[in-house]
Amino acid sequence: MPNANSVLWAPPLTRLYPFYPGQMGVPGTDSDRGLRLDCNGKVLYVDPNHVDANDQRDGTNPESPLRTIAEALTQCRAYMNDTIVVMHNALWVYGNLTLGRALPINESVVITVPGVRLVGVSPSSMGVNWFPAAANSACITVRAMDVTIEGFNFWNTVLLGTTAILAQWNTPALYGESLTVRHCSFYRLAYGIQLDYAWNCNILDCFFDGMTTQAIHNPSVLGDIETLTVRDCVFIRNASAINLPDSNFCDIQHNKFQNNALAITMLAGDRNIIHENVINDAPAGANNYINLTGGANNIVSGNWLGCSIAQYDTACSDATSGQWVNNHCTNGDAAAPPV
Repeated sequence: MPNANSVLWAPPLTRLYPFYPGQMGVPGTDSDRGLRLDCNGKVLYVDPNHVDANDQRDGTNPESPLRTIAEALTQCRAYMNDTIVVMHNALWVYGNLTLGRALPINESVVITVPGVRLVGVSPSSMGVNWFPAAANSACITVRAMDVTIEGFNFWNTVLLGTTAILAQWNTPALYGESLTVRHCSFYRLAYGIQLDYAWNCNILDCFFDGMTTQAIHNPSVLGDIETLTVRDCVFIRNASAINLPDSNFCDIQHNKFQNNALAITMLAGDRNIIHENVINDAPAGANNYINLTGGANNIVSGNWLGCSIAQYDTACSDATSGQWVNNHCTNGDAAAPPV
Protein backbone atom coordinates (compact mmCIF):
# COMPACT_ATOMS: atom_id res chain seq x y z
CA MET A 1 0.00 0.00 0.00
CA PRO A 2 1.09 3.64 -0.35
CA ASN A 3 3.23 4.98 2.40
CA ALA A 4 3.09 8.79 2.39
CA ASN A 5 3.17 8.76 6.17
CA SER A 6 6.79 7.57 5.85
CA VAL A 7 7.77 11.09 4.78
CA LEU A 8 10.16 12.49 7.37
CA TRP A 9 9.24 16.03 8.23
CA ALA A 10 10.68 17.46 11.44
CA PRO A 11 8.61 20.14 13.25
CA PRO A 12 11.74 22.00 14.52
CA LEU A 13 12.18 23.36 10.99
CA THR A 14 9.43 25.94 11.71
CA ARG A 15 10.83 29.45 12.03
CA LEU A 16 11.52 30.95 15.47
CA TYR A 17 9.22 33.99 15.53
CA PRO A 18 10.69 35.72 18.62
CA PHE A 19 14.13 35.82 17.03
CA TYR A 20 13.23 36.40 13.38
CA PRO A 21 10.19 38.69 13.21
CA GLY A 22 8.72 40.04 10.00
CA GLN A 23 8.12 43.63 8.98
CA MET A 24 5.79 45.26 11.47
CA GLY A 25 2.24 45.62 10.17
CA VAL A 26 2.88 43.63 6.96
CA PRO A 27 1.98 39.96 7.52
CA GLY A 28 3.74 37.38 5.42
CA THR A 29 6.79 39.51 4.62
CA ASP A 30 9.13 37.84 7.10
CA SER A 31 12.76 37.36 6.18
CA ASP A 32 13.90 33.79 5.52
CA ARG A 33 16.53 33.78 8.28
CA GLY A 34 14.67 31.27 10.45
CA LEU A 35 15.59 27.64 10.96
CA ARG A 36 16.71 25.92 7.78
CA LEU A 37 17.37 22.45 6.42
CA ASP A 38 21.08 23.20 6.16
CA CYS A 39 23.36 26.22 5.83
CA ASN A 40 21.31 27.55 2.92
CA GLY A 41 17.97 25.80 2.40
CA LYS A 42 14.86 27.77 3.28
CA VAL A 43 11.37 26.35 3.77
CA LEU A 44 8.44 27.61 1.68
CA TYR A 45 4.89 26.78 2.80
CA VAL A 46 1.96 26.19 0.41
CA ASP A 47 -1.67 25.77 1.48
CA PRO A 48 -4.50 26.84 -0.89
CA ASN A 49 -7.05 26.15 1.87
CA HIS A 50 -5.46 28.47 4.43
CA VAL A 51 -7.50 31.55 5.34
CA ASP A 52 -4.48 33.78 4.73
CA ALA A 53 -3.03 32.06 1.63
CA ASN A 54 -1.63 34.58 -0.83
CA ASP A 55 0.96 34.38 -3.60
CA GLN A 56 2.13 37.90 -2.79
CA ARG A 57 3.83 36.65 0.39
CA ASP A 58 7.39 35.42 0.74
CA GLY A 59 6.21 31.92 1.63
CA THR A 60 8.46 31.40 4.64
CA ASN A 61 5.76 32.04 7.25
CA PRO A 62 3.46 29.03 7.87
CA GLU A 63 0.78 31.40 9.17
CA SER A 64 0.76 33.26 5.83
CA PRO A 65 1.48 30.54 3.26
CA LEU A 66 1.59 30.75 -0.50
CA ARG A 67 -1.45 29.66 -2.47
CA THR A 68 0.34 27.81 -5.30
CA ILE A 69 3.35 25.58 -5.81
CA ALA A 70 4.07 27.48 -9.03
CA GLU A 71 4.75 30.64 -7.04
CA ALA A 72 6.87 28.77 -4.50
CA LEU A 73 9.05 27.47 -7.32
CA THR A 74 9.80 31.04 -8.44
CA GLN A 75 11.30 31.67 -5.00
CA CYS A 76 13.59 28.63 -5.00
CA ARG A 77 17.30 28.99 -5.64
CA ALA A 78 19.57 26.60 -7.50
CA TYR A 79 21.34 23.95 -5.41
CA MET A 80 20.34 25.59 -2.11
CA ASN A 81 18.28 22.61 -0.85
CA ASP A 82 15.16 24.78 -0.69
CA THR A 83 12.07 22.83 0.36
CA ILE A 84 8.44 23.45 -0.61
CA VAL A 85 6.07 22.03 1.99
CA VAL A 86 2.46 21.44 0.87
CA MET A 87 -0.43 20.94 3.29
CA HIS A 88 -3.10 18.22 3.10
CA ASN A 89 -6.60 18.57 1.61
CA ALA A 90 -9.86 16.60 1.48
CA LEU A 91 -10.31 16.01 -2.26
CA TRP A 92 -10.10 12.23 -2.46
CA VAL A 93 -12.68 9.87 -3.99
CA TYR A 94 -14.33 9.32 -0.61
CA GLY A 95 -13.34 12.56 1.08
CA ASN A 96 -16.00 14.56 2.93
CA LEU A 97 -15.71 18.02 1.37
CA THR A 98 -18.39 19.43 3.69
CA LEU A 99 -15.85 19.38 6.51
CA GLY A 100 -13.67 21.95 4.74
CA ARG A 101 -10.24 22.02 3.11
CA ALA A 102 -11.86 21.05 -0.18
CA LEU A 103 -9.30 22.63 -2.53
CA PRO A 104 -6.78 20.12 -3.88
CA ILE A 105 -3.50 20.95 -5.51
CA ASN A 106 -4.74 21.56 -9.05
CA GLU A 107 -1.70 22.76 -11.00
CA SER A 108 0.66 21.93 -13.83
CA VAL A 109 4.09 23.09 -12.69
CA VAL A 110 7.52 22.93 -14.31
CA ILE A 111 10.58 22.57 -12.11
CA THR A 112 13.63 24.18 -13.69
CA VAL A 113 15.56 24.96 -10.49
CA PRO A 114 17.98 22.16 -9.48
CA GLY A 115 18.24 20.93 -5.93
CA VAL A 116 14.60 21.43 -4.85
CA ARG A 117 12.62 19.17 -2.52
CA LEU A 118 8.81 19.11 -2.90
CA VAL A 119 7.08 17.55 0.12
CA GLY A 120 3.43 16.73 0.77
CA VAL A 121 2.65 16.59 4.50
CA SER A 122 -0.23 14.17 5.00
CA PRO A 123 -1.65 12.42 8.08
CA SER A 124 -2.47 9.33 6.01
CA SER A 125 -0.73 6.86 3.74
CA MET A 126 -2.22 8.17 0.47
CA GLY A 127 -0.55 11.58 0.45
CA VAL A 128 -1.54 15.17 -0.33
CA ASN A 129 -4.14 15.07 -3.11
CA TRP A 130 -3.04 16.52 -6.46
CA PHE A 131 -5.51 16.63 -9.36
CA PRO A 132 -4.32 17.38 -12.94
CA ALA A 133 -5.07 20.87 -14.23
CA ALA A 134 -6.26 19.80 -17.70
CA ALA A 135 -6.51 16.88 -20.10
CA ASN A 136 -3.20 15.76 -21.64
CA SER A 137 -1.25 17.66 -18.99
CA ALA A 138 1.40 16.68 -16.46
CA CYS A 139 1.03 17.64 -12.82
CA ILE A 140 4.81 18.07 -12.54
CA THR A 141 7.36 18.40 -15.33
CA VAL A 142 10.94 18.11 -14.09
CA ARG A 143 13.65 19.79 -16.15
CA ALA A 144 16.28 20.17 -13.45
CA MET A 145 18.83 18.06 -11.63
CA ASP A 146 18.57 16.67 -8.12
CA VAL A 147 14.84 17.10 -7.46
CA THR A 148 12.99 15.10 -4.79
CA ILE A 149 9.19 14.66 -4.82
CA GLU A 150 7.46 12.84 -1.98
CA GLY A 151 4.19 12.51 -0.09
CA PHE A 152 1.60 13.18 -2.84
CA ASN A 153 -1.45 11.34 -4.16
CA PHE A 154 -1.79 12.06 -7.88
CA TRP A 155 -5.24 11.02 -9.07
CA ASN A 156 -7.85 11.59 -11.76
CA THR A 157 -11.02 9.82 -12.89
CA VAL A 158 -12.24 12.42 -15.41
CA LEU A 159 -9.52 13.91 -17.62
CA LEU A 160 -7.86 11.99 -20.45
CA GLY A 161 -4.17 11.69 -21.23
CA THR A 162 -2.86 12.95 -17.89
CA THR A 163 0.58 12.29 -16.40
CA ALA A 164 1.59 12.71 -12.78
CA ILE A 165 5.35 13.29 -13.21
CA LEU A 166 7.33 13.79 -16.42
CA ALA A 167 11.11 14.10 -16.13
CA GLN A 168 12.87 14.99 -19.34
CA TRP A 169 16.02 16.30 -20.94
CA ASN A 170 14.94 19.56 -22.54
CA THR A 171 18.12 21.50 -23.38
CA PRO A 172 21.71 21.05 -22.22
CA ALA A 173 20.96 23.35 -19.31
CA LEU A 174 17.75 21.57 -18.28
CA TYR A 175 18.43 17.92 -17.54
CA GLY A 176 15.62 16.18 -15.67
CA GLU A 177 18.18 13.83 -14.13
CA SER A 178 18.86 12.38 -10.66
CA LEU A 179 15.18 12.62 -9.75
CA THR A 180 13.86 10.86 -6.64
CA VAL A 181 10.15 10.09 -6.29
CA ARG A 182 9.20 8.35 -3.05
CA HIS A 183 6.19 7.68 -0.82
CA CYS A 184 3.71 8.76 -3.52
CA SER A 185 0.43 7.29 -4.82
CA PHE A 186 -0.83 7.31 -8.42
CA TYR A 187 -4.47 6.55 -9.18
CA ARG A 188 -6.21 6.25 -12.55
CA LEU A 189 -4.14 8.58 -14.68
CA ALA A 190 -2.88 7.70 -18.16
CA TYR A 191 0.75 7.69 -16.95
CA GLY A 192 2.22 7.64 -13.48
CA ILE A 193 5.88 8.56 -14.07
CA GLN A 194 7.43 9.17 -17.49
CA LEU A 195 11.21 9.41 -17.78
CA ASP A 196 12.46 10.69 -21.11
CA TYR A 197 16.26 10.68 -21.35
CA ALA A 198 16.39 11.13 -17.57
CA TRP A 199 19.21 9.11 -15.98
CA ASN A 200 20.16 8.19 -12.40
CA CYS A 201 16.58 8.37 -11.09
CA ASN A 202 15.01 6.61 -8.11
CA ILE A 203 11.37 5.52 -7.66
CA LEU A 204 10.93 4.20 -4.14
CA ASP A 205 7.99 3.01 -2.04
CA CYS A 206 5.27 4.19 -4.44
CA PHE A 207 1.80 2.81 -5.22
CA PHE A 208 0.37 2.65 -8.76
CA ASP A 209 -3.29 1.73 -9.19
CA GLY A 210 -5.21 1.73 -12.47
CA MET A 211 -2.89 3.59 -14.84
CA THR A 212 -4.68 3.36 -18.19
CA THR A 213 -1.50 3.41 -20.31
CA GLN A 214 1.73 2.98 -18.30
CA ALA A 215 2.65 3.27 -14.64
CA ILE A 216 6.41 3.80 -15.20
CA HIS A 217 7.41 4.52 -18.78
CA ASN A 218 10.25 5.64 -21.02
CA PRO A 219 8.62 7.28 -24.08
CA SER A 220 12.05 7.57 -25.79
CA VAL A 221 11.15 10.80 -27.55
CA LEU A 222 14.43 12.40 -26.48
CA GLY A 223 16.38 9.26 -25.61
CA ASP A 224 16.62 6.14 -23.48
CA ILE A 225 17.23 5.99 -19.75
CA GLU A 226 19.95 4.35 -17.68
CA THR A 227 20.67 3.57 -14.03
CA LEU A 228 17.05 3.77 -12.88
CA THR A 229 16.15 2.19 -9.53
CA VAL A 230 12.58 1.00 -8.85
CA ARG A 231 12.24 -0.57 -5.41
CA ASP A 232 9.54 -1.45 -2.90
CA CYS A 233 6.68 -0.29 -5.15
CA VAL A 234 3.22 -1.82 -5.58
CA PHE A 235 1.48 -2.06 -8.97
CA ILE A 236 -2.17 -3.14 -9.23
CA ARG A 237 -4.70 -3.05 -12.08
CA ASN A 238 -2.47 -1.13 -14.49
CA ALA A 239 -2.58 -1.53 -18.26
CA SER A 240 1.21 -1.76 -18.07
CA ALA A 241 3.26 -1.49 -14.89
CA ILE A 242 6.89 -0.98 -16.01
CA ASN A 243 7.63 -0.33 -19.68
CA LEU A 244 11.22 0.74 -20.33
CA PRO A 245 12.29 0.07 -23.93
CA ASP A 246 16.00 0.30 -24.72
CA SER A 247 16.90 1.05 -21.10
CA ASN A 248 20.13 -0.13 -19.52
CA PHE A 249 21.72 -0.70 -16.10
CA CYS A 250 18.36 -0.47 -14.31
CA ASP A 251 17.61 -2.05 -10.93
CA ILE A 252 14.05 -3.44 -10.52
CA GLN A 253 13.87 -5.06 -7.09
CA HIS A 254 11.43 -6.00 -4.32
CA ASN A 255 8.29 -4.78 -6.09
CA LYS A 256 4.82 -6.37 -6.07
CA PHE A 257 2.57 -6.75 -9.12
CA GLN A 258 -1.11 -7.73 -8.90
CA ASN A 259 -3.65 -8.00 -11.72
CA ASN A 260 -1.77 -5.88 -14.27
CA ALA A 261 -2.20 -6.54 -17.98
CA LEU A 262 1.61 -6.31 -18.32
CA ALA A 263 4.14 -6.36 -15.47
CA ILE A 264 7.76 -5.75 -16.60
CA THR A 265 8.52 -5.00 -20.26
CA MET A 266 12.07 -3.96 -21.13
CA LEU A 267 12.56 -4.62 -24.83
CA ALA A 268 16.12 -4.27 -26.15
CA GLY A 269 17.44 -3.39 -22.70
CA ASP A 270 20.91 -4.46 -21.57
CA ARG A 271 22.55 -5.21 -18.21
CA ASN A 272 19.44 -4.74 -16.09
CA ILE A 273 18.78 -6.50 -12.77
CA ILE A 274 15.28 -7.82 -12.07
CA HIS A 275 15.46 -9.40 -8.64
CA GLU A 276 13.05 -10.67 -5.95
CA ASN A 277 9.84 -9.21 -7.33
CA VAL A 278 6.43 -10.81 -6.74
CA ILE A 279 4.25 -11.03 -9.86
CA ASN A 280 0.69 -12.34 -9.56
CA ASP A 281 -0.89 -11.39 -12.87
CA ALA A 282 -2.87 -13.60 -15.28
CA PRO A 283 -0.82 -16.84 -15.44
CA ALA A 284 -2.06 -17.79 -18.90
CA GLY A 285 -1.10 -14.49 -20.53
CA ALA A 286 1.53 -13.95 -23.21
CA ASN A 287 4.71 -12.01 -22.32
CA ASN A 288 2.82 -10.36 -19.47
CA TYR A 289 5.20 -11.20 -16.59
CA ILE A 290 8.78 -10.37 -17.60
CA ASN A 291 9.56 -9.61 -21.24
CA LEU A 292 13.17 -8.83 -22.14
CA THR A 293 13.02 -9.62 -25.86
CA GLY A 294 15.97 -8.15 -27.75
CA GLY A 295 18.03 -7.47 -24.64
CA ALA A 296 21.40 -8.83 -23.54
CA ASN A 297 23.42 -9.46 -20.38
CA ASN A 298 20.45 -8.99 -18.04
CA ILE A 299 19.97 -11.01 -14.86
CA VAL A 300 16.53 -12.16 -13.68
CA SER A 301 16.82 -13.84 -10.30
CA GLY A 302 14.77 -14.95 -7.32
CA ASN A 303 11.43 -13.63 -8.56
CA TRP A 304 8.17 -15.18 -7.29
CA LEU A 305 5.82 -15.82 -10.21
CA GLY A 306 2.11 -16.67 -10.04
CA CYS A 307 2.33 -19.04 -13.00
CA SER A 308 3.23 -22.69 -13.34
CA ILE A 309 6.45 -23.95 -14.88
CA ALA A 310 4.49 -24.89 -18.01
CA GLN A 311 3.07 -21.35 -18.27
CA TYR A 312 6.45 -19.74 -17.58
CA ASP A 313 7.65 -20.03 -21.19
CA THR A 314 4.63 -18.08 -22.41
CA ALA A 315 4.28 -15.54 -19.60
CA CYS A 316 7.99 -14.62 -19.76
CA SER A 317 10.48 -13.99 -22.63
CA ASP A 318 13.27 -14.70 -23.60
CA ALA A 319 16.28 -17.00 -23.34
CA THR A 320 18.78 -14.84 -25.21
CA SER A 321 18.36 -11.76 -23.01
CA GLY A 322 20.68 -12.86 -20.22
CA GLN A 323 20.75 -15.06 -17.13
CA TRP A 324 17.53 -16.36 -15.53
CA VAL A 325 18.37 -17.81 -12.12
CA ASN A 326 16.22 -19.45 -9.42
CA ASN A 327 12.87 -17.96 -10.40
CA HIS A 328 10.02 -19.55 -8.46
CA CYS A 329 6.80 -20.71 -10.11
CA THR A 330 3.71 -22.06 -8.37
CA ASN A 331 4.82 -25.68 -8.72
CA GLY A 332 8.58 -25.30 -8.42
CA ASP A 333 11.59 -23.41 -9.73
CA ALA A 334 12.04 -22.91 -13.46
CA ALA A 335 15.00 -25.00 -14.59
CA ALA A 336 15.86 -22.94 -17.68
CA PRO A 337 15.33 -19.47 -19.13
CA PRO A 338 12.04 -18.91 -20.94
CA VAL A 339 11.98 -19.21 -24.70
